[in-house]
Amino acid sequence: MRNTRLVVLAIAALVVAACGILPGGGGGAATTLTIAAVQGGESAGLKAVEGDYETSKGVTINIEELPYPQLYEKLVTTFEQNQATYDLIMMDDPWMPKFGTDGSLQDLGQFGITRDPDIAEVIYDVGTWPPPRGAVPPGEESKTPQLLGITIVGNVEMFMYRSDLTETAPATWDDVLANAQEQDKEGFAGYVIRGAATNPVVADFLPILWSFGGDVFDENWNVVIDSEESMAAVNFLVNDLKAVAQEDPASTDAADRSRLVAIGEGYQSTVWPGEVTDIVNDPEVSTQRENIAYIPMPAGPSGQGFGMMGNWLLGIPKASTKGQAAADFIKWMTQADTQKVYAERGGIPSRTSILTDATLGEANPYFQALSDSLAATPNWRPRTAEWNAVETILGTHLNAALAGTEEPEAAMAAAAEEIRTHMQGQGYPTE
Repeated sequence: MRNTRLVVLAIAALVVAACGILPGGGGGAATTLTIAAVQGGESAGLKAVEGDYETSKGVTINIEELPYPQLYEKLVTTFEQNQATYDLIMMDDPWMPKFGTDGSLQDLGQFGITRDPDIAEVIYDVGTWPPPRGAVPPGEESKTPQLLGITIVGNVEMFMYRSDLTETAPATWDDVLANAQEQDKEGFAGYVIRGAATNPVVADFLPILWSFGGDVFDENWNVVIDSEESMAAVNFLVNDLKAVAQEDPASTDAADRSRLVAIGEGYQSTVWPGEVTDIVNDPEVSTQRENIAYIPMPAGPSGQGFGMMGNWLLGIPKASTKGQAAADFIKWMTQADTQKVYAERGGIPSRTSILTDATLGEANPYFQALSDSLAATPNWRPRTAEWNAVETILGTHLNAALAGTEEPEAAMAAAAEEIRTHMQGQGYPTE
């Protein structure tokens, strides 16, 4: 009888192990981690190294890719229903306010994830909720800050220009304009504007806005997009830069902008790292890859230049029962040797020593500019779950101003009023 009981227990133990049900949700030969990832270049590095983790750790990585809008919608639904669908998620940094406010993510600190001096402080800050700087949404001020996400795509908006046509890099936006006016000619834009409606034009404009001393909100959530400084930035984009830009900038998105520079039809513009890897530095697309240089954002009248963060982070959903195993994967993804392989295979790293590695920099000419941009503490978009609505309002009116259907002053006055009304309706102390 005793031997029979031992056999039954042994069989039960084998079944449990085969199902991956291990004590504490840790790793093990039978563990599978399911990751929700964005479809596109941002997940290329993750997919390039997943097999290494499976080989070295015996943990199966299952990556489910979804297009950007569908990924966000799927995550919101999954979190609302508290489903253990995913063990890890890729999230764009503007999603942090929504998921942080809702308590949808696990605190990474409990799994031993701490700040590393080889990784820029802002990378940890952008994954912390409530945010350690800037305005904090109503009701979130009293929460204890927690690290909820770790960057795996060090995405900061930078600046690119044709270094074969200019001896020195533009230090200020005044330099940008002067160079654009000098280089602008038929079939060759002095400056390429990413002006498509809503998110595209806002992403292109915010670094200019911040460098001029303007912003969308102040520290108390008051709308200041119609302030004197903000209006100066709007006029600089709509009047000065548009005068030396490509035809129909109001219809230009990121891929269009980078392609124009890559094929020799544009002199300079802002750029995201993913555009560099996928377009500007791609020999099958670009005829100018050897002639394009990358720098942090130029300074404006404020005396500073501000890149904009678009980091993609890894977080652990609250409902996941494999927290430690998921955290172990995050630790592995961010360690130096993994980051080097990740970079070699097309990933966009965040570790300073990898970004400043001379050998890696030869194949990735934007790495140094990205490292400098991270060290300069780039700005993030306002940390509010209402940002999508705000961005849609602002981006619709900015696009109309570029298209010439609204005057700049009228466009910003209308945007400011609509944003105030929206934020007040959501309980913000907006004036």
